[in-house]
Amino acid sequence: MGDYDHQIQAGRMMRPKMKIQACRLVAMLLAVLVSMVGNSKAKAPDLPPAVQKTVYEAQQAIKKKHYEKARQILEGFLRKSPQKDHYLVEFTLGNVLLFLGMESESIRHFKKAVELCPGYGPAWQNLGKTYFDLKQYGKAGNCFWKAFEAGKKKDPDLLYNVAVCYLMAGKERKALPHLEFLARGMAGRPKAEWLEAYLKTCLDLKQKKKAIQTVKRLLDREGTDPRWWRTLGNLYLESGNYKKALACLTICSYLSPLKRKEIILLGDLSYSIGLPLRAAKYYQKAIDRQEDISTYRKLANAYIAGHNYNEAIKILAKALRFKPSFEMWAMMGDLYYQQEDFEKAYHAYSQSVRLNPKNGRALLMMGYCALHMHRNDAARRAFVKAAQFSENQKKVRQVLEEIELASSKNETR
Repeated sequence: MGDYDHQIQAGRMMRPKMKIQACRLVAMLLAVLVSMVGNSKAKAPDLPPAVQKTVYEAQQAIKKKHYEKARQILEGFLRKSPQKDHYLVEFTLGNVLLFLGMESESIRHFKKAVELCPGYGPAWQNLGKTYFDLKQYGKAGNCFWKAFEAGKKKDPDLLYNVAVCYLMAGKERKALPHLEFLARGMAGRPKAEWLEAYLKTCLDLKQKKKAIQTVKRLLDREGTDPRWWRTLGNLYLESGNYKKALACLTICSYLSPLKRKEIILLGDLSYSIGLPLRAAKYYQKAIDRQEDISTYRKLANAYIAGHNYNEAIKILAKALRFKPSFEMWAMMGDLYYQQEDFEKAYHAYSQSVRLNPKNGRALLMMGYCALHMHRNDAARRAFVKAAQFSENQKKVRQVLEEIELASSKNETR
């Protein structure tokens, strides 16, 4: 299809960029630290009175935003009673250090908290948050996964955070099973952002079938959102299913204004499936917006394919006023030759040769036009020049012999 192949392939560039939302990472409220213990699967260690007193005093300081004082209380406990170290003390100290902007220090205490109580989900979650803030996304994802596993109630938003971290770490294959779990509704009705992240991951991993299924799910929820029709159209386009791509992008055109390149793409798709006059309508819209010679050429070709030669001639004439080219003059010559208007055809081919003297076909066609007009001398000159090109030599030799034979017969008479 020439130009049409090129433009259809260009549709791949239109794929919409989807933004992955940042994780909703909420620091645990210290006022409910003790109640959180019951949210973990693993049995938590006992809560000695000294630990309760220390954490309570730290809480009171935190409520007043006296973070340095809270730090001193907790670190004082650890210095005086290192053998009585407790995961809630470590966890609370980790949070205080976050308030003080000491992320790297807080990591050490969150790690100690999960070492003392591996099933304590909030510590895993805040450790993940800290790694996330430090842009260590792979480690953050691992921690969120531990937090998800530790929780009695499997929080799907937490699982989504796991996937997002892996995506941001460039580990799409590691994120995919988590997103697939969410997208299939195995954690409840999928949220739009889950589906979007899953779709982006499928596209990145070139898993088009899964991507198409995901877009269809999005359309079931948001059938009037042109983004998903555009995305589905481009997926079909990349799969070579031009009919379905055309249908999707046509629906998209009803829901939102199309960009000029999308209008041209609709024309290319229409042309490729054998609807040239429909293609012409799209090309005409694109031309109304900008003078583009390549689109004029496509429009002329569409009219020619639809056997509307007069419209094709008008379009070529208009384009030639903007930017004369030997290709378009040759197309004009072909149209006039087909209509047996050899005078105009001869002129068009001669203009093509003027712009490109190496256009051997146009020289050959000038010779044929001259023959039809019984201008043997002009025909002979054109054929002699055309014979300089190897692809024309056999045809020219035969025609010149016929011209010489005809001339000799006329002289004999």
